[in-house]
Amino acid sequence: MLEMMKVNSVAYEELMNDGNKDGLVNLSEKTCSCMKFQVDKLPCRHALAAIRFAKKPFGDFCGDCYKTTSWVEAYSGNIFPVGHPSEWTIPEGVRSMVVYPPPFRAQAGRPKKKRYKSAGEHRNGNTRHCTICGKSGHNRQNCRNAQPCQIPVPSATSTTSATTATSKRPRRPYRCRKCGEEGHNSQKCPLTPEVGGTT
Repeated sequence: MLEMMKVNSVAYEELMNDGNKDGLVNLSEKTCSCMKFQVDKLPCRHALAAIRFAKKPFGDFCGDCYKTTSWVEAYSGNIFPVGHPSEWTIPEGVRSMVVYPPPFRAQAGRPKKKRYKSAGEHRNGNTRHCTICGKSGHNRQNCRNAQPCQIPVPSATSTTSATTATSKRPRRPYRCRKCGEEGHNSQKCPLTPEVGGTT
C-alpha cells in the first residue's frame, strides 16, 4: 500500500513501498505531478490517496463540468429550432461552392455484394439436416444411425475391362476453323499463306 507524507497544510507527497517518491499533490490548487489531476479535472490515484488521508469529501475536488448543476445551467436557456431550409440565409460564397466527393480508390479483388449484418440480426438460413436420418444438429459423418460402409472390392477382370473401355474410346477428328474440313487444324490449313511467300 502507498504511504502519504504531509508536506504542509495543503500539499501531500506519496511514497512507494521502497521509499521512492511517486507523486506530489497540492489539494488547494488541485494539481498533481502526474498531470492527470489538471487535465481530467478529476482526482488521480495520488490525489485520491491524499484526499482520503486528509479526510475530505471526494466530490469537492471534481471539476464543475462533471456536476449536475452545470448540466442544468447549460440547458436552462431556450433552444430555438433551426427552421425550414428555404428560410435559411446562406452566403453567396457558400452557395456557389461545389463540394466533390473524395477520390474513390477501388480495392483489389472482387467487390463484396453482401451486406454486413449487425450483431442483433440473425441469419434466416435453412437448417441443414442429416441425409441418413433426416434430423438436424449433425451431418452424415457424425450420424449415430449410420451403417458401416460396405465398399465392394473390385476384381481384377473388372478393373482391366474398365481401363480398356476408357482407353478404346474413339478420338474425335480435328476440324479446321478456317475451312471447316476434318483432318487438320487452323495452323496446318492449306489455305493459310506461308510466311515469306507471295500473297
